Amino acid sequence: VLAYGSVISTYILILIGGYVTTSGSGAACGSSSGAESWPYCNGSIFPDLNNQAQVIEYTHRVFNLVVAFFVVGTAILAWTRYKSEKSVVVFSTASFLGLFGQVLLGMITVTSDLNPVVSAAHLGLASAVLAVVVVNAVMVWNLQRNMSQFSR
Repeated sequence: VLAYGSVISTYILILIGGYVTTSGSGAACGSSSGAESWPYCNGSIFPDLNNQAQVIEYTHRVFNLVVAFFVVGTAILAWTRYKSEKSVVVFSTASFLGLFGQVLLGMITVTSDLNPVVSAAHLGLASAVLAVVVVNAVMVWNLQRNMSQFSR
């Protein structure tokens, strides 16, 4: 379930990120002002709920916690329950590291005034993370299917 949740939540996060970009909300919580703009929203823990652009940008940030729950949960299961399945461990670990890289690139995107190169790298890594979580979910599905056939 966690591996499948990783796929669905990562895809949704990419869609939200696309909406942040196309709605022009990427700098709504501030930019290039360090701690004022990230992880905070213009120095506040929460966005101004009357400011739609801030809410859109902040939703993208907060939804990352949903993705983190699934990706980290999948990695923990891989490292403990499926540690003999090297491919699942490798792809789960790659998902975890990719997510960590995405958080860093997201921060740099905001603090670099939405630098186009950084923004493109952020989208590129997001696409790679999605590919990795999809492959991992397929491997977990195959593993579970093979285990259930073996137990019959």
